[in-house]
Amino acid sequence: MQLSQRIVVVDDERSVRSGLTNLLQSEGYLTDAFESAESLLCDEAAMANAALFIIDVQLKGMNGFELFINLTRRIENPLGIIISGNGDEAMLRYAINLGAIAFLSKPVEIDTLFEHIRQQFLLKAAHP
Repeated sequence: MQLSQRIVVVDDERSVRSGLTNLLQSEGYLTDAFESAESLLCDEAAMANAALFIIDVQLKGMNGFELFINLTRRIENPLGIIISGNGDEAMLRYAINLGAIAFLSKPVEIDTLFEHIRQQFLLKAAHP
């Protein structure tokens, strides 16, 4: 089943990018994947069509927090899940204060990730 929601994954690790996009596609989501914040920010269509962003904190160049801040300036209330391989409580609080819907540690717990995604898409459908 193909869902209309497009999820953008931004991670500089190829294995994480492909693993997440494959999982999302297996659940029926459309995906776009980028290895850097800068490459996403150059793709207006990807940003405009994204229903949700999954962003790694540690990126080459602009970091994931800076990217999410940039997205909040370009898109009204972007849905973002921030992920990190070395996150802590301070990073969690910072991500939530920026407006991210979740902060997840790598390796990402897939059931938790899908629960956050489904919950947000249900809320968005109920309150367009």
